[in-house]
Amino acid sequence: MRKFVRAAAGAICACGASLALEGAALAQAPRAEQARLAEVVRLRPTDYDATYRYVLLSIELKDYEAAIGALERLLAFNPGLSRAQKELGFLYARLGAYETAALHLRAALSDGDLDPAQRAQIDAALPDIEKQTQTSRWRGRLQTGLRSQSNASYFPGDGLFLVGGVGVFSPLQRRADVNAFQLAEIANDTDLDAGGEALLETRFKGYATQQFHLNKYNVGVFSLSSGPRLAVDFAFWPGASVKPYVTGLTSYVGGSNYLNAGGAGVSLRLPFGDEFSIEPGVEWRRLGVASGGFFRSLATISTGDAVTASVGGLFKPRDDVRLETRVTFTRANANLASQSFDQIDAQALLRVDFDPPFELIGRKWSLAPYARIFQIAFDATDPFIDPWRARRDVAWASGVTFEAPVTPWFGLSSTFEYSRNDSNLPNFKTNNLSVWFGPVARF
Repeated sequence: MRKFVRAAAGAICACGASLALEGAALAQAPRAEQARLAEVVRLRPTDYDATYRYVLLSIELKDYEAAIGALERLLAFNPGLSRAQKELGFLYARLGAYETAALHLRAALSDGDLDPAQRAQIDAALPDIEKQTQTSRWRGRLQTGLRSQSNASYFPGDGLFLVGGVGVFSPLQRRADVNAFQLAEIANDTDLDAGGEALLETRFKGYATQQFHLNKYNVGVFSLSSGPRLAVDFAFWPGASVKPYVTGLTSYVGGSNYLNAGGAGVSLRLPFGDEFSIEPGVEWRRLGVASGGFFRSLATISTGDAVTASVGGLFKPRDDVRLETRVTFTRANANLASQSFDQIDAQALLRVDFDPPFELIGRKWSLAPYARIFQIAFDATDPFIDPWRARRDVAWASGVTFEAPVTPWFGLSSTFEYSRNDSNLPNFKTNNLSVWFGPVARF
């Protein structure tokens, strides 16, 4: 038996060593091929096929400088190569040299040798690249459409509320509805110095709905934040920056003001190479909630203060794959002890871009599955709901968004989402299925 074990262990070790060597060989193979093609290009600088293979492989290895050098040599022998001009333009844009990128892309368009698909790619990217050369840069995303919900009021499935430990039916029962919605996201970046190491970032977001039947649940939410982003020390940590900011929010429900908030925060962006970065931060907000009546304590939040600590992460292993994550902890101190709480929130979104089915569409389409889960624990019981148990909720939502640009400025977007809230109090157990769809405009 011992001999069998020793033999098996030896075989496993040998297999592991073989796999490790094979993995190392595979990792070295692209580099070896790049070196071989580099020698071919050096000896035959007008070998277009070898040069483009070398460029594509260098881009795959993220050796952008090598790809640029090869294309520049190619243009030195033949300045009229439109494809080389196009590839150079996109490579310089990757490195942040937007003025040089725009020059090459405009030259590629003027030569007239590109096929319609290549021209569409340039037409889609050139406005954004030219925008990056401006001192003040605006961008926006506007969407409108229709949204269907299985539980538009987001009430419990049985319509039951516990008040003083006694079950009573809520004023409104669970009900499906359809609403029209409008979403606006507008951003501005303004350079504060000539070196680009300081800029003012301003962000606005607005969302409004109009229910077809449940007008009491028409919603409007508008937020604004602004603050300078300052480079830390490029010698110590290239790309690191800090951003202090102020922020504000106002919201309406059923045509009446519901929540107002204002505060300030600071975040620190720390890149680890080109693929990964983290952004820790802390924010304080003063909350003002307009609520009253006998059921005022059914609201999740109340007037008070909230402090949130967060850590965001961005992982981009490829140009067409992007993973965004965020974890937050919030401490809310409300005027009502039963509405003071701790909340932990975790979110993740994976965006995958892919080529559209039609070559004349210059922008890639995207599919973005996402998920969110949070836990909330209140400090004290609410005698109006349940005098014996403090509320504890675990809620989650998951969905997927599909976005299909049709032109550089117009496209279509749709989202499918299921959300659920599980609580130790029956009056807060609920779920909702949502589907929304509409056109999207960008600038």
